[in-house]
Order: sequence, then C-alpha cells, then structure tokens
Amino acid sequence: MMLRAAGVLVLSVITLLTAGCGFESATPDAETEGGTLRFISEAAVDTLDPQGTSWLIDFRLIEGVFEPLLRVNPATNTVEPAVAAALPEVTDGGRTYTFRIRDDARWSNGDPVTAGDFVYAWRRAILPDMGADYAGLFTEIEGADALAAWRAGQLTGLERTADAAAAGWNAAKRRFADTVGLETPDGPDGRTLVVRLRRPVAYFDELVAFAAFMPVHAKSAAEHEVIDAATGTVTLPTGYFTNPDTLVGNGPYRLTRWDFKQRVVLDASDTWWNRPSMQNARVVAEVVPDATNALLRYHNGEVDWYPGVPTSGPQAAELVTTDRDDVHAGPAAGTYYYLFNCRPEINGRPNPLTKPAVRRALSMAIDRGLLVSNVTRTNQPVARTFVPVDALDDYTPPADAGVAFDPAAARALLAEAGHADGAGLEGLSILVTADAGHETPAAAIATMWREHLNVSVTLDIVEKTAFRSRRRGGDFTVARGGWFGDYRDPTTFLDMLRTGDGNNDMRYAN
Repeated sequence: MMLRAAGVLVLSVITLLTAGCGFESATPDAETEGGTLRFISEAAVDTLDPQGTSWLIDFRLIEGVFEPLLRVNPATNTVEPAVAAALPEVTDGGRTYTFRIRDDARWSNGDPVTAGDFVYAWRRAILPDMGADYAGLFTEIEGADALAAWRAGQLTGLERTADAAAAGWNAAKRRFADTVGLETPDGPDGRTLVVRLRRPVAYFDELVAFAAFMPVHAKSAAEHEVIDAATGTVTLPTGYFTNPDTLVGNGPYRLTRWDFKQRVVLDASDTWWNRPSMQNARVVAEVVPDATNALLRYHNGEVDWYPGVPTSGPQAAELVTTDRDDVHAGPAAGTYYYLFNCRPEINGRPNPLTKPAVRRALSMAIDRGLLVSNVTRTNQPVARTFVPVDALDDYTPPADAGVAFDPAAARALLAEAGHADGAGLEGLSILVTADAGHETPAAAIATMWREHLNVSVTLDIVEKTAFRSRRRGGDFTVARGGWFGDYRDPTTFLDMLRTGDGNNDMRYAN
C-alpha cells in the first residue's frame, strides 16, 4: 500500500492489478473474454509466495493471485473486507480480533477458503524454517516470538536424521497450536479465525491487509512440504509457487504460465467470489530489464503499463517535463537509501564499516541536493530521515537531526576513526542492479566520496536475481536499497533496523 512522500513515475493510467480493473486492451486475445493488460516487469519475478518475498516486483502479481482477509481501498485509504465477510470484531481492549470468512470464498481449485488456510500461512511466516523476510510483522501475535525462539532451539538440538526431523516437525506443530494466539473455534475447515495479540496494535487491520498475511491452500501445500534431514527445517519448494499445475490461489487471477526471466501470465479465476466485477481477463507481465527497450516496447504499443520507469537520468527528466497524458508522476511513501554492511567481517577481512563514524562520514560526504537536481534530475525530496517526511499522519520524523552535507566534518570524523585521508578504506564497492538507472546515482556518489574523502569505490553492477541473493547473504560492502511503506505506522520503515529483522540485510544492531 502506498502512502505519501517520495516521487514515483509510471507510464499509462493503470494503477493496480486488482479486481474491478477497468482496462480494455486495444488488442484483446482471441482466447479470452475481455481485454489483456500487458505491463513491463523491470526484473524477473522471483516467486508468488506471499510469505517468501519482500520485493515489489513479486507483490504486483502476488496481489492478483492471492487475497487477504482485508484490503485497503487505494482511492480512500480505508480498510475494507476482502476474504472476510465483514470487518473484524475487536474485543479485549483491542487485543482480540475475530474474522469470519465469506461463505463464497473459494480457491482456484474450487475448495472453500478456511480459517486453517490462514493459520497454515501465518505459521510459515512465524516459524524460522523458511526465514521469512516479514516474520517480524507477526511478533505482535501472542506467543509467536516465544514459539519461534523455541523452534530455533529445537532445530539446533535435533539429531540429523529424517525420523528426528519428522518428529521435531510434529512436535513444533503441536506446540504452535497450543501456545500461539491463533484459534479456529469452528475447526480448521471452518470459517472463523480468532487472533489474540500480546498488546493492542492500532494498525493491525492494515497488517492483515498486507500480502505477507495472505492465506496458502493448506491441503495442497502440505503435500509438497520438504523435510530437510540435515537441518530439520520444513519448507515448500520454490517450484510450488511458480508452477501453474501446483499453485492454488484464492485471488482474482490464477497462474497459467511462467516463463522464467521472460513473462508471467495470469488469467481471471472463475472461482473468485467477485468475478463479475472484473473487466479484464488476462494479465501478462513481460520481463524487460533494459529501460530503453522497455520504453520502446511501450511506445510501440506492445505493453499497456510501465510502472518501473527509471526515476533517474535524462530519460526520467524528459518524461516528467514532456506534456503528455500517459506519464503520471506523484508522491508515494518511499525512501531510496544505501545499506552499509555492518557485519564484523566481509569475505574474511575486517570490516571498517562497523564503525559508526565511518558510516556517518560517508553519508555526510553525499550532496543529496546535487543528486536530485543534476543526477536524477527529477527533484525528489532530499531524505535526511529513513521515514519520509509528511508520509504519516501524527508523526514527524526528526529531519533536523539527520545527516547533512558537510565534507569538512566528514573528513574530521574519518580522521578520528583512524582513516585520515581515506586510509584503510580500500576495497569498498557499491552493489547495484543493472536496471532502472541505479548506476547513475551510484557513479555520482562514488565520485563524491573520492573527491571529498579520498575514498575510491567501484561499482558492482549485477542483474536483479544475483543482487537479491548477494544482499540477503551479506556479500557486499555498500548496496543500494529502496523501501515503500506497507502500512501507516513508522515501524513499517524502522523495523528494518531492528536486530534480527528479516529485512535487515545490513545486519545493523544498536
């Protein structure tokens, strides 16, 4: 869900891949009733696993294949029922939520959507087995933190045999049912889900509307579970969420084709409860990493929507300033930032970025005003706080306390940290993806660090799949990042800096 703040740029008038999309293609497919929405995915879609990603590219399609209990109306920013028949009943001073699933909610194979399907999906996110990026969002559920810690300890102590792993898994499921605040009073095949929180959470309804809280078809997923005897962990294979023959969804579309690094095709699901509201029959995501080629395909009429238009460089600046009715630049709650790796060592060498003074000096040597006026050339708001200014009601980030451009003070900080004139900071690089113009600001920042601090930095440009893997695994010194808010609370940004958070790729801890 998008809030307010940093600028975004899209081509065409399509804004969401959700039900009620009023698009009618100029060239509808003969085999479908209604139009086909074709759009550019600026990188390969990695997975359609609701609990298995934190990438916007994946979520664009996940939100079409799965549906949560609630949804946020993009026009009004209000929470509405989705799979739930109505808004939840909230009792116990805001600590207990009771959801009732609509009677006509169905999976793409015709099975009813049940409370047990939500428990199964949320259990996947809570348990440490799969290492869900968004596991931290579930810690407000009573008992979730304790159960995750218990399971981690159990996995450490298990014998490395198939029998021990299976027995451990059965014990973990029993303990989960007994101690975590998720109840199905009508049974797992019923339609009532009760959620007990450890404390009132003002934005819990928006969490429930987020993709990580979407259900998974428990019956079919359980048949594909893989128990790893070497680790004791139980996970679903990646192929379950990319194979049209196995993936079962409950959203407005169903997966019908997956051509890795080429395209993903979704067709309207005849079992979705609100099928009559849909005005298009197919969605095709065409993977085109090269921005010039993507724009050419859009201008040639081969695609209808280009959401990932680069927001940096001459192309972006020209699109914003050109008088055309298919370019839409507007605010969204997002922050573009760089991650400094805080691990003690990188590739076996001591890491100087563990020193706060070094990180602060590098930040102080970046002229953000120059970046947005002369490099990105689209004049995005300068960021001095991680939470965007004016993005959230009733919250004002401490912008005055944020780092400002001050090369002299930056040089003094480096000297105090034992790195006068950049000594000892050799071998740094900036990890970026080879798409969407990320190389341009990275090159400018590398120039600033060289000129102001005598620190030489190389650009490490890789394709997005390798970028994801390396960032998650800590194989970088500095890496680019971008984050859009998922719900209306500062923690949607700040939780990324929590020790142990699944999205804390820099391993920052304070």
